[in-house]
Amino acid sequence: MIDVRDNHDALLCQRLEALTESKEDYWSFRGNSRREYGHGLFQYPAMMVPQLAGIVLAEACAVHPDIGRVCDPFAGSGTIMTESMFRGLSFTGCDINPLAILLCRVKSGPFFMSALEQKVQELLGRINGDKSTAVEINFPNIDKWFEKDVQQSLSRLRRSILLEKSGWARRFFWVALAETVRLTSNSRTSTFKLHIRTEENIASRQHDAIGMFKKALERNVEHYRMQEAQMSESGLMMRGRYSREVEVLLSDAADVRVEEQCDMLVTSPPYGDNTSTVPYGQYSYLPLQWIDLRDIDPKIDPECLRTTQEIDRRSLGGCTRVTKEEQALISSRSPKFADYIQSLASQPPDRANRVTAFIRDLEATLGSIMKMVCPGGIMVWILGNRKVGGQRVPFDAILSELLTSHGAKRLCQLTRRISSKRMAFKNSIADTMSRETILVMRKGE
Repeated sequence: MIDVRDNHDALLCQRLEALTESKEDYWSFRGNSRREYGHGLFQYPAMMVPQLAGIVLAEACAVHPDIGRVCDPFAGSGTIMTESMFRGLSFTGCDINPLAILLCRVKSGPFFMSALEQKVQELLGRINGDKSTAVEINFPNIDKWFEKDVQQSLSRLRRSILLEKSGWARRFFWVALAETVRLTSNSRTSTFKLHIRTEENIASRQHDAIGMFKKALERNVEHYRMQEAQMSESGLMMRGRYSREVEVLLSDAADVRVEEQCDMLVTSPPYGDNTSTVPYGQYSYLPLQWIDLRDIDPKIDPECLRTTQEIDRRSLGGCTRVTKEEQALISSRSPKFADYIQSLASQPPDRANRVTAFIRDLEATLGSIMKMVCPGGIMVWILGNRKVGGQRVPFDAILSELLTSHGAKRLCQLTRRISSKRMAFKNSIADTMSRETILVMRKGE
């Protein structure tokens, strides 16, 4: 007997493949990747193109109309969450980076536009009325990363935000402050890592942190207004709140626990350890120093900012110490991984260790991630194959084999050319990726 689900799976793959064939580089979204609505609130590293997430969700829902809840265990800045909301879907997500959680919680609302506009005016009044030059934040090397006048301006902004009584409004303001911190610090904006500018460059820069904050705030209010209007027109708003459920957890994907399983998973995990790909933690370190962490999550561990690399250390591949037993276990589940590690035999050991540590940590998350998805649920993984030791890591094939070892079934695989995602600079162990894989799988019954 033919399983109806198999027919639906075949149809989904046919629809996705038809889009691939309809236009050269269809999935690249060249010239059509503008970030509007909540997507434009903050420049987060390696953000997914919203159109990609939107089309994948739309095609899946067209074939499987019973999809009601989507999950993303590597939620990042909330691109998949936002696109799920536009389609009237409930959402469950998690991320280990507090800044990512802040962005997700702001993008999920509430959208009290009249109240927000009033609170913005009140905030601006407090900022203009604050004449203090006190710097109330202190952390290691603050004078290295911020000029004194910038510290004073950021302190004014921080004090004024803290006087806001509504937590949802404070969180909205923190996002604008995070962007201001990013632009006014002495770290280079040309890289996601913390790299100090030259003395000459620092001396020549002129900052108006207050002005930058006001511009960011104005821009974010407009993005928020656009999103609220779009969802209201679709009948998805109820008294300024999204009418479906959204749950975002500050959690390691390996430890995440959800009350309700999801019908579909859409995610884009890190493509390698944060040292050699995208250092999300380093990127977030300075903005998080100026934000009241309790507004992000009351149970947050303040030790996550113990060093500039602490968040990255807690992330996939953060600990590169691996054992032969760990490598052997992964090899038994993924022949592609075994072949790749063997190809690095003549390379320095640290290169194989980096790949092994990352895959080990990712594999450790799969048990929890699979529990997030209901039996028979669709899973879409967007992946990139980086280079290590001059050789491309077959991340897509390795993950496919690991998921299969957990009882999943591979349905189809597509390739997209990257035209706008800015990744890490080329270095000895990684290079800028030009292609991504869209891997479609189904969890076992």
